[in-house]
Amino acid sequence: MRRENFLYRSCYCEENIWHLAREEWFRELETVVVIVSGEGRYRRFWFQANAESPDAPVYWDYHVILLAYDKDWWVWDLDTRLGLPVLADIYFRKTFLPQSIDITRNDVILRLISAEEYVSKLSSDRAHMKLPSGEWVAPPPEWPMIIQGKDPNLLDWINIHHAAPGIVLTLAEFIRDYLAGTTDS
Repeated sequence: MRRENFLYRSCYCEENIWHLAREEWFRELETVVVIVSGEGRYRRFWFQANAESPDAPVYWDYHVILLAYDKDWWVWDLDTRLGLPVLADIYFRKTFLPQSIDITRNDVILRLISAEEYVSKLSSDRAHMKLPSGEWVAPPPEWPMIIQGKDPNLLDWINIHHAAPGIVLTLAEFIRDYLAGTTDS
């Protein structure tokens, strides 16, 4: 599959995944939305479409992907160059652990939220995508903002210390709990 088959706007991963998780064919699968963040400002992501070159990482302050279980965990990341979908084991090891990075020293933290809860509760006014001058960091999507409830909650969900929906795991914990027994890359 190709990302062109789905609603997509570069730099608006939370909205891309919100729309993707609503696709009817995911309703038959166990689906989990994963918000990737951590301490500090940026995480390194390899194999991303926005990279300056194929062997360079992209630095995102956060990123949102969808996991779907169909005999194995599969990652749906509309920004990856690894394929759509891609086996979760391959995705996580190549995206976050290139060469010999020690998994115990990796600073990636994941918030896992059921896709159903994510779709029903995400609210973003896109304010985080505006510069102090009011200009957009990246052009917004043409579709309406996702506003549910009275206050935006995306930034709370990205904050690993905030009492938000889902569970928070380190990358090592996620690989141990979700990918044990899957095919190695």
